[in-house]
Amino acid sequence: MFVNHIHRTVCGLFLMMASVVVFAQAESAPQKADTPHEMVELVTEQLLSLVRKYNDGEVDTEAYFAEFEQTLEPVVDFDYIARVVMGPHGEDATDEQIADFAKVFRRGLVRTYSRGIAGYVDSNITLAPPEDDVAEKRRVSVRQDVRHQGSNHRLSYTMAKNRAGEWQLINLVLDGVNLGRSFRSQFSEAARKYDGDLDRVIDNWLDDVS
Repeated sequence: MFVNHIHRTVCGLFLMMASVVVFAQAESAPQKADTPHEMVELVTEQLLSLVRKYNDGEVDTEAYFAEFEQTLEPVVDFDYIARVVMGPHGEDATDEQIADFAKVFRRGLVRTYSRGIAGYVDSNITLAPPEDDVAEKRRVSVRQDVRHQGSNHRLSYTMAKNRAGEWQLINLVLDGVNLGRSFRSQFSEAARKYDGDLDRVIDNWLDDVS
């Protein structure tokens, strides 16, 4: 299916962006990123340096996964994502099922799609400047263009301010394909496949989306 064909690329780039957000918070102080655009621009090279570090010599895969999980944890609300991805099926889910799916969803992202970032180390990445002042906004789109091996990809990051006033990534559109809708569609397909049995959907999620 088309969704499955682009799924890995979308998620790989989603992880790249989510990692960028964490590095802005963790590694780049004392430099302050006042806007989401500055945040992305400030730390992209730091993230790519991390990937290069793991590309040198023998890679400790578990350490790599662990660092990605540690990176994603502060900026991604997996319980919220689980509810969004589950869509109307989440209305019938128990709190335990939602928590279980959040864990499986996180594990799948970390272990499957963290590998995809390595392929973009040598990409030409450019950030479009903000079209207007974002200081008073709660949600903005940040556009980034990635040129890789003769192909051009346009990314649109949806960034939102949380209650603490911190910018966080909540969605990504790659070349017109919406990440959140892609995951939600896959969950719906899985629910149909297993006749609405959410436990089976959760248990088989990693195999079905790999």
